[in-house]
Amino acid sequence: METAIRQIVDEVPQGCIFDSHFVINQLIKRCSDQYLAFASKFAGGKRATLAAHGQIGMEINKLDGTVIEKIGDAWSETIHTAPGRCTCWRKR
Repeated sequence: METAIRQIVDEVPQGCIFDSHFVINQLIKRCSDQYLAFASKFAGGKRATLAAHGQIGMEINKLDGTVIEKIGDAWSETIHTAPGRCTCWRKR
């Protein structure tokens, strides 16, 4: 999952702002088998999707200070097409 996330973040143009919903949607579109295997680790727990996506956000955040910088929160569309809060970063 780390490699897939890094590849997506690397493709964001320098200076652009992106959020975790963008990365999650790209993972689902481009790496669906890997995404499902990762997300299945959280199956059976309460709010499994939220837990899996929170972990993806933590993986993105590991890049903070190197290729990205955390700039706050965004309000964007979740995978369920509902608006939701998520972290956003700026690509360095």
